Amino acid sequence: MNAKAPPPETKPVSGDPSALFDAAVRAFSEGRAADACRQCKILLEVAADNRDVLHLYAAAAAMSGDTRTAIAASERLIKLAPDHAEGRRNLGALLANQNRHAEARAHLEAAAKLAPGHIGGRLMLARSLRRLGLAEEAKAEVETATQAAPDNAEAQLLLGNLRLQSGDREGALRAFARALALRPDHVETLVNLGVALRASRRSDEARLVLRRALALQPGSASAHFNLGTLALDGGAHEEAIGHYRTALENGGDATSLHRSIGLVHLLRRDREAAIAEFKLALAAAPEDPDTLVMMGDALSELRRVAEATDCFRRALAKVPRHPQAIPRLFHQALQACDWEEAQRLKPLVDALTDEALARGDAPEEAAFLSLAHAEDPARHAAIARALSAQAARRAGTPLVLADRSRSEGQRLKLGYLSADFRNHAVSQLLVRTLELHDRSQFEVWAYSTGPEDRSALRERVRDGVDAFIDIRELDHRSAAERIAKDQVDILIDLTLHTTGARLEIPALRPAPVQMGWLGFPGSSGGDFFDYLLTDRIVTPPEQAPLYSEQLAYLPEIFQPNDDRQPIAPGRAKRSEYGLPEEGFVFCSFNQAYKIEPVLFDLWMELLREAPDSVLWLHRHNETAPANLQREAAKRGVAPERLVFADRPEKPVHLRRLALADLALDTRLYNGHTTSSDALWAGVPVLTIRGGHYAARVSASVLAAIGLPDLVAGDLETYRATALKLARDPAALANVKARLARNRTSLPLFDSPRFTRHLEAVYRAAWQRREANLPPAPIDVKPLPRTPARHG
Repeated sequence: MNAKAPPPETKPVSGDPSALFDAAVRAFSEGRAADACRQCKILLEVAADNRDVLHLYAAAAAMSGDTRTAIAASERLIKLAPDHAEGRRNLGALLANQNRHAEARAHLEAAAKLAPGHIGGRLMLARSLRRLGLAEEAKAEVETATQAAPDNAEAQLLLGNLRLQSGDREGALRAFARALALRPDHVETLVNLGVALRASRRSDEARLVLRRALALQPGSASAHFNLGTLALDGGAHEEAIGHYRTALENGGDATSLHRSIGLVHLLRRDREAAIAEFKLALAAAPEDPDTLVMMGDALSELRRVAEATDCFRRALAKVPRHPQAIPRLFHQALQACDWEEAQRLKPLVDALTDEALARGDAPEEAAFLSLAHAEDPARHAAIARALSAQAARRAGTPLVLADRSRSEGQRLKLGYLSADFRNHAVSQLLVRTLELHDRSQFEVWAYSTGPEDRSALRERVRDGVDAFIDIRELDHRSAAERIAKDQVDILIDLTLHTTGARLEIPALRPAPVQMGWLGFPGSSGGDFFDYLLTDRIVTPPEQAPLYSEQLAYLPEIFQPNDDRQPIAPGRAKRSEYGLPEEGFVFCSFNQAYKIEPVLFDLWMELLREAPDSVLWLHRHNETAPANLQREAAKRGVAPERLVFADRPEKPVHLRRLALADLALDTRLYNGHTTSSDALWAGVPVLTIRGGHYAARVSASVLAAIGLPDLVAGDLETYRATALKLARDPAALANVKARLARNRTSLPLFDSPRFTRHLEAVYRAAWQRREANLPPAPIDVKPLPRTPARHG
């Protein structure tokens, strides 16, 4: 409270204690608050209703830190003199400092009416309105103040903050610039200007402004915090942590800083370190919603669904429409097969995504999550475009590539960029292709942005390429510059919108030709990819307008496979996995979030129609099995007929798969590697051809192994086919025999043939580049058939 000692009243106090009052004023002016309070208390004994004494007493009590007495004295003053503008203003400030903003607002509004020209009072009112969530009303107050006092730097600073909060970035920049012109070396203004520049995607300018703030005040926690966030935007993780730690050492907000450090660890896939930081943040603010969301993310990645769900629910208890918590809770509901909760949340997720897209912002809904619950390809494309545009903004200005001279016969240099060069489905599918590339025509480099898991598969990838470059610790620009320096001709991003994505790297255009492929079943949505590697089943030509890339069609299938993938020796026994020795075994080893009620209804109908059958499922997390068994009981199926399996090492998994009779595919988001695994193990897969890429992958896989009759066009055909195979052993035996025969003769597992087709696409794309032609659709012809292979 910035109260001034009042002048003496013209009417003398009873007993004429003017000398005592003058002494109290003098004590207050000299900063001797305790003496002033003592003298005021004596005066109030003889003049309990003296306004000036009460005013002075309130100011002295506030100066001494006795807020309760200050508020009580101020309230007595206002009761006596409702039109006392300064008393109202000071009471409002005291209440605001106690976070009693609704009460503060009433007094500050009254003060503003009594003294409309008092700029400080209007600014105090604006701050309380802002804290009450009334940003527009707050902005109106400050606009009035700046019109009355255009040279008030504090008003311009607050106006800038309010404009930035409302999304008016240009207006915020103007206000901050005006405030800075009035106070050129004001650190808070410099920091806020830096925040506005970052929000306006002017990261380089933001960095300069924040460094200027640090030059003036090296220990500025807010400057370090925002420089850390800029570093994080650029993928400079160590630099970000350094700034956040320095901000902590200088008294920065523990909650936001530990949360930010945890986020860096989470992005680096160090979940345990992230959780440790989030715990420190929650120790400072136990129900901070943003920290709870990030904690939930870390727990979700560790498949601790129940704990993650609890975090997201706690966040929503604090902020009921939290834009990050809602889609994340929805995802956990899908992972847990809690379909009632998912049905409740879906409209909220859709609404938040629609609002973000309408604003031109990236939604919080993950691109892969959209694939799992929506059937609209145009919606998937819009989400992908928004996320890629966000990555491009973070990346900044693309690189300018030096001219390259290529000698005749020089090999094309391929650069595969991935977060998944480890024991992961992408590497399981791709590794054989990397090994088989024709080294007389292609040089193969791998750029890894993901963790080192020391797996045999990672070593196989490393051995299968000409150069393996770990760029995980490089920021986005440094990583792109490394790729450009290596003179990669064609860069193939294998991650796109999946976990660990670093789309900022291809957004910087480090290679002359750039392609997306494999990791994400759909368009990247980015204008920095020239081509998407696909096939005509997953991406029908009529859907080409939904894709930001030109479509590069592989002639038989878009998905590579490993024709040397090992299966553990020996024969598995049903008893080892809780399966009945007799009876039909349906299986679906897809992740739980892909299972939906309409399909589960059908699966339970199959179990009822085939009484000796069971359904064998993957135990992806600790929560889904109980929910699925409960749903089975609701549908009249004994819960024990759902059998759950953990996932062992891949060769063992492939061996045990042979115990199943038929794999049932999921509908909206098919099995991808999961379907190939079943077929490699000799188990037929039954699927439904859907309307978007993710819902058509198994159809592509089955076409490539000559089993198109296992691709249903609708749920009824799916049901009828499954029942026929379950009831007719001869029909099932026929399908299995065809699968065994086709496994070594048709394209799905013909890794050399696939690799030659892929290389033909690469050559066609590069020929257009060398001819100075823009990217255009590519459609290579299939090679002649070769004799049957033996595998």
